[in-house]
Amino acid sequence: MKRSIRHKKLVALSAAALFLTAAAGIRQASAYFTTYVSAGGSQVVHMGARTELQEDVTDMTKHISITNASQINDCYVRVKVFYAGPFEVTYTDRSERGNLWTYSEADGYWYYGPILPAGGSTEILDAKIGDLPEDFDRDSFNVVVIQECTPVIYDENGNPTADWNTVYTDYQETEQGEEADR
Repeated sequence: MKRSIRHKKLVALSAAALFLTAAAGIRQASAYFTTYVSAGGSQVVHMGARTELQEDVTDMTKHISITNASQINDCYVRVKVFYAGPFEVTYTDRSERGNLWTYSEADGYWYYGPILPAGGSTEILDAKIGDLPEDFDRDSFNVVVIQECTPVIYDENGNPTADWNTVYTDYQETEQGEEADR
């Protein structure tokens, strides 16, 4: 019987010690959970620029212009022209302010020199296909223009520059609440 009373006292003391230890820890746990809170909501942040290509064709000449459709981001733009066949293409910079389009032999792109401001458009670059045979089917011939843009970034001295290697992805939320790449 003595053993049973000692055993009950030991269990009671152990339970009391456990309760006191837990009670002492509740204050720190309560402080932790009241100090750190979570927040909800979202805001769309557009990291890059968005451009739109305008092309008109007259007399086997493609007139190329790009508009910066972004509302806040200035950008740099470049274009490359692809076509099939052994035809000669001549390019004409129709800029009123002088040669704003510059060709790069290194990568085959035409670069628009000044920064394209948000909402602004480039001057026209003409790509003329020449020396076509008379029996050539002009209606089925296709000239593809690839245009790219990159947001203006600034170096450590505050000078604007273009980084053509960085990939910016713009996401749009779908009806199901998932994000889809645009």
